[in-house]
Amino acid sequence: MRKYFLYASLLFAGMFTACDNEDADGIDPSIPFYQNLGVEYNVTQNHTHIGANFNKYNSEGANLRLPAKGILFNGKEPDFLGMGTYMYMLSESGLAPVTFTFTRWKGQVYTNKASIDDVDPIALPESLTSIKSNGATVITWIGKPIGKDEYVQAHLTYDGGVYDVNNTQEGATFVTLNFTNPASAAKGTLFLSRIKKLPLQESNGAAGGKIDVSYVRNKDVTFE
Repeated sequence: MRKYFLYASLLFAGMFTACDNEDADGIDPSIPFYQNLGVEYNVTQNHTHIGANFNKYNSEGANLRLPAKGILFNGKEPDFLGMGTYMYMLSESGLAPVTFTFTRWKGQVYTNKASIDDVDPIALPESLTSIKSNGATVITWIGKPIGKDEYVQAHLTYDGGVYDVNNTQEGATFVTLNFTNPASAAKGTLFLSRIKKLPLQESNGAAGGKIDVSYVRNKDVTFE
């Protein structure tokens, strides 16, 4: 069963924002397409969320809609939502490796792969059961410090809103939530994600691209 992202990390931020997109069918095959690929492994939920987006020339170019089966995730055709950071989306049970197969033109096929082994694990401490409703909560995660080309995000969802904070400082081991609870909610769900930026294995010409691989844990918390 297909299931869309329950965890709105920066990896998949903006997914509800409509975007203009151009059909790729009529574009000259000499024009390269930028590949923006993402895989989110939610270890707690045992789910893999996969996304992709394509841009004309480079990352700043027009968003593109590919022909049918122009992009496959593990041999499966994803849904095209036409919005957000990743316009192509698919979610599956398990934590299997992902193969992206992008067909640009006849004979122009680009394959890129990602797996959970591409990103170091991260976890929330068992002792963390509550978040301050007004004030700072410091979370020291279980796992390695932030490494090169990665960041850690805390994402809090609750009845009435969401709250996000990132730590991009290499070598850091904690994230601080300066959360204010405007809805006076009693509880929420906290997601902690380590996101690693990887280069493509196969690029369409000079357009380039990237693969963001995310390792996610989540737990329910109360507000104090």
